[in-house]
Amino acid sequence: MTQVIGQFDVSLSTAVDVDPDFEGQTLAPCSCQIGKDNVTISPLSYTPMKSWPEGDYDSPQLVEIRVCISKEVDLNRDPKGGSVLSRDSESMFEKIIIEAVRRFLTIVKLKTNQWDLDTRYPIHAYSYQYSSRGKPLRTAWPLTLGSKRMPEYTEGTIVMSSKDFHEELTSDIWKEVAAEVLHPAAVPLHDELLNDAKTFRSQMRYDASALYAAISSELMLEKACVRLLQTRSSLSVKQCEALTSKLRMPQILDLIRELDPTLPLKYEDINKLFQLRNKIAHGETRTSTWREEVKALGITEMLKNDLEHILSHAAP
Repeated sequence: MTQVIGQFDVSLSTAVDVDPDFEGQTLAPCSCQIGKDNVTISPLSYTPMKSWPEGDYDSPQLVEIRVCISKEVDLNRDPKGGSVLSRDSESMFEKIIIEAVRRFLTIVKLKTNQWDLDTRYPIHAYSYQYSSRGKPLRTAWPLTLGSKRMPEYTEGTIVMSSKDFHEELTSDIWKEVAAEVLHPAAVPLHDELLNDAKTFRSQMRYDASALYAAISSELMLEKACVRLLQTRSSLSVKQCEALTSKLRMPQILDLIRELDPTLPLKYEDINKLFQLRNKIAHGETRTSTWREEVKALGITEMLKNDLEHILSHAAP
């Protein structure tokens, strides 16, 4: 086994909005271990800030990061006796790059509310340089100068896009990300589904948008119900989850209303959302309209706002 250093300049699938004063060049890299392999992540290139006459501005964006990986691999030999990195070894490096970038962007997403960041397919393309013992290392299928490789997953990916309010990545948040990137992170599924619903809306796929909004709402209500049961009884989290799993959505809504009558939930609107979901799912309506879909998203976002405190303290 030989220690190989891989340096990868990664173009992100979705850019990260950064503060105009973001001091990317002076910040220490984010460091972590993935398996037994050491990984560092550094900011690399940005788009400039764009100012508008009204005084507003479009944030500069982090569009490329550098990922360095130190890994022990077996090297192949070419006919002249030189060392060559095999395509199988390159694939192992690629999996680590994807996991590292996904982990990094997930934490940035959680810290800044930039929900449009694509953590499922985080890499658009990457270039590489491999070295061993301080010398450049050739690969079995080398890239031509100036070109980049697309990850194996890229075919058929959905690029997320959202105009929702979010924070910019600041130098302080970068330091928080660096502290947390040591461990895997996960964005709540109900947030991912809500973002998908917005993506479908932008594609004028109103049925899919309404369905995803309803599923997101369902997950939030189930999670909130488990949390309320746990805090108002002597049951464990698993017991609360088992009990909730046996209930239909109208029963969950009734139980939430009974457990906390002070919650400002618009139960009538929530029921209408699930009625629309059922009509679409069972083919009772050919398609939802733009107005119905906008209302569905509005109900889901209001529900998230009303349950935010409960969801933030819910067990994972």
